[in-house]
Amino acid sequence: NNTHVSNISLLPMPDEERPSKKMKSATVDWRDSKEAKPEMEKYLKEFSAAFVKHIQDSYEWPSVGVERLHKMLDYTVPGGKYNRGLLCIWTAIDTCKMRGIDFAAIERKAVILAWCVEILQACFLVSDDVMDGSVTRRGKPCWYKLPEVGLDAVNDALILESFLFWLIEQNFDGKQYVALMKLFHDVSLKTQMGQMLDTMSEKAKGKPGIFETFTMKYYTRIITYKTAFYSFYLPAAAALIACDMTSSETLKACEAICVEMGVKFQIQDDFLDCYGDPAHIGKVGTDIFDHKCTWLLVIALQMASAEQKKTIEANYGNGIEDKKAEQVVKDIYKALKLDTVYEKQETDSYAKCMSLIESHQKVLPSETFVRLLKKIHKRTK
Repeated sequence: NNTHVSNISLLPMPDEERPSKKMKSATVDWRDSKEAKPEMEKYLKEFSAAFVKHIQDSYEWPSVGVERLHKMLDYTVPGGKYNRGLLCIWTAIDTCKMRGIDFAAIERKAVILAWCVEILQACFLVSDDVMDGSVTRRGKPCWYKLPEVGLDAVNDALILESFLFWLIEQNFDGKQYVALMKLFHDVSLKTQMGQMLDTMSEKAKGKPGIFETFTMKYYTRIITYKTAFYSFYLPAAAALIACDMTSSETLKACEAICVEMGVKFQIQDDFLDCYGDPAHIGKVGTDIFDHKCTWLLVIALQMASAEQKKTIEANYGNGIEDKKAEQVVKDIYKALKLDTVYEKQETDSYAKCMSLIESHQKVLPSETFVRLLKKIHKRTK
């Protein structure tokens, strides 16, 4: 599955990392994913209903169109892990704490933005599933797989994007409105460009000289644009804007930290795709079959002999049927001791992220980023 989205799984926070003083709003402990998810879904019902009512009233929409819109929103938006949305809320909580603001005053805005991030995710997933020919998503058939939907899903993905911009328009104004529109448009474009490069690398099997283009710079560009911006930077930056932290200095600092963490996260995904236990990570790795430009491949090409490079080239991206070819590539990875190189990358990236967090702690809630870093460091799924 070559999506830029399907693999992100920020794990539930271990109890010992939970702040001792619970960050409670009047009723909800947003730090507790189990408690937060149903609460988020209540808000989504309200937002979806308001959007559908707006279409119904303003456009004098027929009931058949209203039903179709309701069904599409209910099917495609809820049901994920809400990691990105929750990151937005957690960042807002910590930013309020840092600035001495009562979180209750901006709680609703934080939840609206959490859903804007999740709706953008849904928009990407609907279109990705069509591109990839995927069969299931979140434990049920992909939206486009429903007989009454098919390729109408392409238009539905566009409607989802319009829904999130409508939510911003309804709930924000002035400086915040401008900053949020700019943020969501900018991150959408970056993610789309990352996806374009990623899918191009998959279709490049057999192209002369393709492996020469698979450099660390090329790889880092793909994952920064495809994953880091919308999974890490977008939720955190949206929360900062909701707390009126709209200066370019603050957002640039946030971007530097989030991009570094997003890159670390995607490298972990690449490693786990090959070295992880499918029973533990919940999916079978397909990167070698799919001719993906991954961290492991780039490092292997840097370290391999001319002979090993030839062997990788002949066996990489041969499709899911060729299990033998996959094993040949894995054997070269093993011979090159890529797991040891990865261990060093894990340690080095942790130190790099930590030093970035420390260097920006005057302008950003370092608590959010330290907690997030500790959560993803050395993850095994």
